[in-house]
This record gives sequence, structure tokens and C-alpha cells, in this order.
Amino acid sequence: MLSFSNALHVLTVAYLLSTQHTVSAGVTVYQTSLDPTSTYTAGQPTWTGAGSEDPTILTPPSPPAANSGQNTVFDVQLFDGGMDGLSQPTKGDFLGFSIELSVFSQLFGKNQTSLNPEFLNHLAALQQRGGGVTIRVGGNTQDRATMQDSLPDGGIIQKFKDATLGPTATPEVHFTTELLRMMSVVADTLNVKFFFGIPFLKVNSDGNAGLIKSTAEANEPDLYGAHLKMKPDYSQDDFFNDMDKMIASLPVNTPNIMGPSVCCNWNTQEVLDNGYISRFINQLKYIDAMRYPNNNCAGTIVPQDIFANYLTHKAAATFVEPYVPIAAQANSLGKPFVLLESNTASCGGFPGISDAFAASIWGIDMGLKMVASNFTYAMWHVGGRNVYYNPFTPPAGGKINRGKRWTTGSIYYSNLFVAEALGKSGDAQVVDLNLNGGYEFSPGYAIYEKGKASRVALINFVSDPSGANDYTANIQVGGGETGLPGVSPSEVYVKYLSAPSVSEKFNITWANQTFGGRFASDGRLYGDLDVKTVPCTNNVCSVQMKAPSAALVFLSQEALTLSNPPPDQNLTFTASADPYMVSIDWASVKASNGRNGQVPLGSTSTGSVSGALPRVSSQTVAYTSSLLFVFFSALFIVIY
Repeated sequence: MLSFSNALHVLTVAYLLSTQHTVSAGVTVYQTSLDPTSTYTAGQPTWTGAGSEDPTILTPPSPPAANSGQNTVFDVQLFDGGMDGLSQPTKGDFLGFSIELSVFSQLFGKNQTSLNPEFLNHLAALQQRGGGVTIRVGGNTQDRATMQDSLPDGGIIQKFKDATLGPTATPEVHFTTELLRMMSVVADTLNVKFFFGIPFLKVNSDGNAGLIKSTAEANEPDLYGAHLKMKPDYSQDDFFNDMDKMIASLPVNTPNIMGPSVCCNWNTQEVLDNGYISRFINQLKYIDAMRYPNNNCAGTIVPQDIFANYLTHKAAATFVEPYVPIAAQANSLGKPFVLLESNTASCGGFPGISDAFAASIWGIDMGLKMVASNFTYAMWHVGGRNVYYNPFTPPAGGKINRGKRWTTGSIYYSNLFVAEALGKSGDAQVVDLNLNGGYEFSPGYAIYEKGKASRVALINFVSDPSGANDYTANIQVGGGETGLPGVSPSEVYVKYLSAPSVSEKFNITWANQTFGGRFASDGRLYGDLDVKTVPCTNNVCSVQMKAPSAALVFLSQEALTLSNPPPDQNLTFTASADPYMVSIDWASVKASNGRNGQVPLGSTSTGSVSGALPRVSSQTVAYTSSLLFVFFSALFIVIY
């Protein structure tokens, strides 16, 4: 059994050396088996299967009354050179994923030479639009985790349950260093930045020498007492003292920790003000929080009763409000603010909401509102098959024939939309436009790059097939009442995120392309890409918005190009003739990251030059370490 502190030191040295010496490894992608599912109802007694397979469809909220303040035609006035209230420059990998440690192998694959192509495809789609991907691996299962030399049958994850786990019944997890090596391969190949959870509350006798002397589970320190993970009156002072012990045991001396990682019983601002910042300012690299807008752990909330709460701009504004001063404080200290874990609701989300189109447009509004409020990263949590809110879910069972067998969740489309909205420049600045007189069902955002308006994001939260709640947004840059010359383009380019209603689960399209239905996705978009060209007249570009929908309006061909991969260079991972194995030319994958046009990788669009990735043989991949971000419940280690 390895000492985690010693293992971490070894890995740090290995990664430092890997920046100078090349390591080669043959890589094949493999379909791993999953654990059997158990009954999960989440307040829906008519369904006893896995949450990810729940067919529950809710009734869309009624459209607002005719006199509720909406306008079906309104102006979207932008200013040339910038606008008041623009956010800090933000990268396209802003909106990422928080993956529960215990399901790591289900998503990533068997080992560093056997990775799941469907998972890689989901990441590649984001990398090609936003320039990279951000992933945190951790969650409740990290605090009782133990690193081992090896596990039975060559596994990388092993779970154990017993009667002493407390009310959350979180299993103990054992894992090997192969898990970190897999992360390194994926990081270097797809420009992924990882946050990795290590055990904050593991006693020395359990094999993690150098860590604090406690037994616990979960990763929110404000719940350690309530969830029987520490003494019932576990306090902030206790937490600070334990932090000191943990920091003293770590082999990294540069500013490298992240916290305070509280979620529920403690107020983040109070923790910071009670001495957290002053005590750990020299070790802090990031300031963070974890929060969900609703708590479904008791399973007593009726989803239909709260459905409408997710379909208003008030949801994002209310959620973000308490963190606005925290983000400002963090940024002023040079410690960027991160929402490390969130989603539609805790404990798996709600059937009919978390897995419906409502979550897609809610996630877009939430993501862009966080950017506009100067968050640096935010991550949607990903659990096992028993949850509703997953961005992607593998199928159950053992090895299966290759094909479209995964499920792409509705909230994943928000990641795709936000990645394209921010693009690859790293200079995207966002402002909430307070559109339509602040009408809660039609929010919108402007995205600027280097002082130039590049994109506009529009949302229609109303679900109304009659057309009565469709609206027209008249976009103009300069002109109008600004007193500035009108500089709108001659035409704009629009990509729509569409579904028949907010209750729809799978008939969701992004510019006419879709990932498909349940057990019908391989992580790639299919269908003919349909980007609408809208002419502008008298400095006004009129964009039509169906109810419901979201639209991303590109104000130049350059902005469209920078956010979208060329049709003949869509990076994909796919199966070979062997129904169980996949061969990938990793050298080609690495070359494609720069979109240099030297390697034709195929297209996911029907009717394009090539509709599939050419089969390639396994090659060796030379990988060096990217920044590997190592996170645990209250600390954040950055390995360079």
C-alpha cells in the first residue's frame, strides 16, 4: 500500500521529468463493464430503474400571461469598442465537469492504453470549440480513498461499503496510480486541465501517511459534523487546524491549495472573513465553492411543482448573487474563483428537469451569468447511472458491440453552447444585457473579444408551440441612441439550440445536429450542419427566437470560424473492425489540436467530404505532462 504523500512526490518528479523526456505507449480504446444498477426512484415511485433511464416527462409550465411585461420585438443595443460591465477575459474551457471518483473507470476506460472513445468524443467536441476542457475528479468518494500498488484483475478502481459510512452511505474507494497516468494521457491529447480529489480525512494507518489523523467521508467540510464524518460540533476552527496539518504534509511548496470548498452549513464569505484567507493566503492558488440550486437528497420534492423555477433568468441571477463579492475579492487577491461542483440539484437531480431541454437552456444561462460575474471555472457534476443530471452516461452491462451506445444528457448541450460562445481566443468578455427591460424569460449576453463585439447569446425560456411567445431580437452595433456610428455587419450567422418543448429529453438539436437519444450516442454530433445567415438592414440584424430555444449569433465570419472546427477536421474517436476495441492514431490526434490541416480526420456531418474517421492502426503516443491540477476537498495541489 502506497503512502499517498510519497506517491504524490514521485508523481511530481515524474511529471517534471516528462517535460524533458518523451514516454511512448501504445494506445487502444476499450469498452469497460459497468456495475449493476440498483433501484432509484427520487420521488417517482412509478419508476424503479436507473435514474438515467427514467422515462418521466413533465408538463411544460404554462406560458406567461399576455400582460406580464414581455415584448415580442425588442432591441439588442451593442456598443463598438466595449460596454460597461464586461467581465474579465475568460477561456472557452470555462464550463467543465466534476466527475465522481468512484465512476472514473466507467467513463475513462480500463487503463491508459484502453480508453473509451465515446468519452473522448465528448471531450473533443468541446476542445475543438473552446480550446480545451476542464475536469475535476473527486466528490464524496474522495475522502475515504486510498492509493494502492495494484488492485485485483488489473483494475484501477475498487469500491467497498460497510455499516459505518454514515447517512450518505458513501463507499470507500481504492485506486492505483494508473488512474493519474490515464489523466495525463487525456490531458496532453485533448488539452484537459484536471482537478483531482485526494483524501482529506484519511488516517495514517489506512495507508495515506502524511495526511491528517481523522476518519471521514464527503468533501464539504461544513457537513463533516452533520454527516457523522467528524465530531458533531466540528467547527471552522477545527477545519482550519486540520488544514494546517494537511498543508504541512504535502510535498509541494508553491501556492497550491484551493478552498474553502464549503457548500451548505457554512457561508463561504464568512469562512473567508473568519480567517481562512489571512491564514492560508500564502498557500492559496484558487478560492472555490460548491453549491446546487436545490437539494433533492430527501427525495420529497415533486419535480413538477418546481419545474418553472428553472425556466427564468431569476434562477441564474439569484444563484450567482452571493458569490459576486467573493469572486471580486478573490480576483483582487490574484486567487481566481471557481464553482467546483454544481448541477440542477444535489443527489442526482430531478426526473423530467435535469434530463430535459430545460436543463440545456438553464445551463447556458447559468454558465454565461457566472462568466459575466467573473467566475473563472464552473463544473457540472457527473455521477453514476442512478442520477438524472449526467452530461454523458455509459450503458450498463459487460462488453457490447461498438456503436452508439452511450447517452448524451441534455445539460451537455450547455457545455457545447458556452464553449462556442467563448471560443478559443481566451479573451472573451461577457456582459448580461438585461434584455427586454429585464424580462425574466428572454435573457441575453454579449461576448466581446479585444474590445470588439463578436457574439450574442439569446435564450427564450417559454415553452409555447403556438408561436405567441416567439420573439424577434433586433441586434445593432452602434447607431440607435448611442450617438456612435452604426457598425453592424452586413449579415450575421446564427446557430440555434432547439427542441419541441422544455420537457423534451432527446429531440434536441444544435444547428440541426444532435447526439441522439438514450443509448444512441457515441459522443459525436450527427446531421447536416445548418448555420442560418441573417442579412442586416439599416444597421439592424433581426434574429427570430422560437419558444423555447437558445441562439448563438456570430457577428462575423471570423467569430464563427474561431468557435467551430472545419467540417473536414472534426476530431473524433471511433471503433475499428473489432467490435470491442478501438485503434487511434494518437500522433494525428495531437497534430489536430492545432488544426494545421495536415491530417484529414473525417467529419460527423452527413453529406460532407468524409462522413467517418478513416481507420488507423494503433500508434505510439509521445506524451508529456500538461498542468495536472490535483484537488481534494479543501486543498488544491498544482503539479507542474
